[in-house]
Amino acid sequence: MFEPLEPKEFCSKWIPIKSDKKPGEYGYRKECCKLLALLTGYNETTCSNWLSTPSDIPNLVPLYLRSVDILWQIQEVLPNQVNNSKE
Repeated sequence: MFEPLEPKEFCSKWIPIKSDKKPGEYGYRKECCKLLALLTGYNETTCSNWLSTPSDIPNLVPLYLRSVDILWQIQEVLPNQVNNSKE
């Protein structure tokens, strides 16, 4: 139904939006780990391992991240459409 979204790809898309850090910048990886831990319930160390060892990622995590990605995209678009329709 959904294409899985790997944590590294999820972070590269959403960390610049959520925390204003870009890949390669100081603190980027820490922000990735914090966000992944918050979303999945795993600890930050485990989430850090996913970024360097993708084979360690539980099977459901990429599907869950795709679902979150879709919801966040909808949230970005919907408020604009609702506000624009009132004009």
